[in-house]
Amino acid sequence: MLDFLKRILIVALMAICVGLILIGGRAEAAENSINKETNEWTFPAKGEISDVFDSRGGIHKGLDIAGKYKSGVYAVADGKVVRSYYSGSYGNVIFIHHDNGYETVYAHLNKRIVNEGQKVKKGDKIGLMGNTGQSTGIHLHFEVHKGKWKIHKENAIDPFLVFGKGEIGQYVFALNHDPYGVVNVSGKLTVSETKTNNAARAFIGKNIEVGI
Repeated sequence: MLDFLKRILIVALMAICVGLILIGGRAEAAENSINKETNEWTFPAKGEISDVFDSRGGIHKGLDIAGKYKSGVYAVADGKVVRSYYSGSYGNVIFIHHDNGYETVYAHLNKRIVNEGQKVKKGDKIGLMGNTGQSTGIHLHFEVHKGKWKIHKENAIDPFLVFGKGEIGQYVFALNHDPYGVVNVSGKLTVSETKTNNAARAFIGKNIEVGI
């Protein structure tokens, strides 16, 4: 009887291990797919990461970039503006549907400078960073959806899967696929970038957006 129970336990443990391997393989395949589909994208804003995906008990489905008031916000890839309006929660917000089926969201803008139905190119300035809607500080709330945006955000994915892993307090640059700083051949930030980084930390505070 004891041997029989041991065999059952061993089989169960092996099944769990195989299941974990399969789940890990699927997750890695999904991440590789995202990387392939978005490897030409560029980062939408310059500033400091002030909040990350799935924070606040999992309800925060975007990435927050705290930056300078009225600084530029840019389209991450070619696409079509499917919404451009004022929302009670998002404030001034723009939704862009991209050619590969993804949608991106740019919220709490001071100003929208593109209209619904307008086609945009990667790197086009689409708005200015602000503090509109349910927001308590100047920042961009940026979302990525693998498919269309939905009210419950079941298609939302972590922007770090597109642009690489970052952390709160880290400075980011716009218009590069790697937003954490363009490096020279020595692997160091250029002098101008280093100065920009240090200066930015002097005026960018932690901004917390609510209700999204």
